[in-house]
Amino acid sequence: MIRIKELFRLQNLKRLRLIAGQEGLERTVTAAVLLEYDSSRMQLPDFYRGDLVVTTLAYARGDGQLVANSLLALMNQGIAGLLVKTAYFSELPQSVVNMANRLGTPLFLFDETYIEEVILEVTELIRGKRHFAGYEAELDALMRGALTVEQTKEKVQRIDPTGVGAYRLCALYPRDRMAALEEKLYVLLSGDETLAQRCICMAWRRMLIVLLHEDGEEADSCAALETLLDRAGVDQTELFVGVSLRRTEQAAFGEALGEAVYGARAARLTGRRILCAQELGLYAYLFPMSENPFVCSQCRRQLQRIREYDSQNRTSLEQTARVYVQEKMEIAATAKALFQHPNTVRYRLTKIQKLMDMEDDAMFAPMLSLMMNLSRILEEEGRS
Repeated sequence: MIRIKELFRLQNLKRLRLIAGQEGLERTVTAAVLLEYDSSRMQLPDFYRGDLVVTTLAYARGDGQLVANSLLALMNQGIAGLLVKTAYFSELPQSVVNMANRLGTPLFLFDETYIEEVILEVTELIRGKRHFAGYEAELDALMRGALTVEQTKEKVQRIDPTGVGAYRLCALYPRDRMAALEEKLYVLLSGDETLAQRCICMAWRRMLIVLLHEDGEEADSCAALETLLDRAGVDQTELFVGVSLRRTEQAAFGEALGEAVYGARAARLTGRRILCAQELGLYAYLFPMSENPFVCSQCRRQLQRIREYDSQNRTSLEQTARVYVQEKMEIAATAKALFQHPNTVRYRLTKIQKLMDMEDDAMFAPMLSLMMNLSRILEEEGRS
C-alpha cells in the first residue's frame, strides 16, 4: 500500500492539484479503481475503504447535480481519495469540496494524462511498495523452524530469488511507528537500483527485516546498515537493531532470522541500540522459551506463588528475587542494593526456594534466574 501524499511522486501525472481533503494525505491506498459510469445507480459495495477512485466524470457531462450526488455517495462510502481528470469539468461543486474537507478525503484534479496511465502508474507504485510486505507467511514459517532443507530453500527463494553470495539479516525494531521507517527506506531504494539489488526489506510483525548481501569476507554489515539508514534519513536512535551472523547457505536463513529478531528484542530489553548474534548470551535460549506455552505457564505459576505470598504477608520476595538475579546471584551485592542485612536476603531466598518446591536443590539459582528473566520478557511483551 502507499500513502495518498505519494501521488505527487508520479511524474507523468500532469498538473496534479489538491483542491480539498488535505488532512487525509496520510491515508493509505490499496488499489486504484476506475469510475466511468453513473454512480447514482452503481453498487456502492464495489468501492472499498482504501480505494483511490479515478474518473473523468464522463457519465455526468453537463450535469453538476449528478456529479455532486455521485461523488458525495462515494466519499460517504469511505474511499481513500478521488482523482478527477478535467476533461468535462474544470471545477467541482462546492458541496463536494466541502464534504471532502469535512471527511478528510483528498480530492485531486489533473489534466492531459490518459486515465488508464494514471491507474497503471498508481498500481505500479503500490506494487513497488509491496516489496516491503508479502513475505509474512514465509518469515513466520522460517522463524518457527521444523522445515526440511528443501522447504527452507523454497521459501527463501521467494524472498531472495538470486540467492547469490554471503548475507546477513538485520531486524529493525522501531520504538514507535513503522510507517516513517518504511517510507524513508522505500524512497531511497526506489531511486537506487544497485542498492535495491543488494538489500531486501521485509515488514514482519512490528519489525522491518533487512537482508544485506555482502561483497567480501571482511564486510562490515553494521557499518553498511548504518550507511543505509543514514542515506535514508532514518533517526537511528529511534531503533533497536539485531544483527545475525554471516551466512552463505540459504538453508541457514531461519537460524539467521532468529538471531536478528532475538537480537533486536534483546536490545530493546537491555536498552542497547544494536546487538549482534554473538552477544545474545542467555537471551538465545530465553526468547525461544518465551514462545513455548508450557514453559510460559510454568513460569507464571511459580511467580504467582511468590506474588500471592507477598500479598498475604506484606513481604517483598519478588523484589528480592529480581535484585538477586540482577546482582548476579551475589548475596552481599543484593543486600547492599536492597539496604538489607545479608541474613535477611538469605532468609527470603530460602522462603522462595520453599515456594518453588526447590529446597536443597542445586538448580535453584539458575532456575530463579531463568524464571525472573523470562517473566521480564513476558511483561515487556504484555504476556505476563
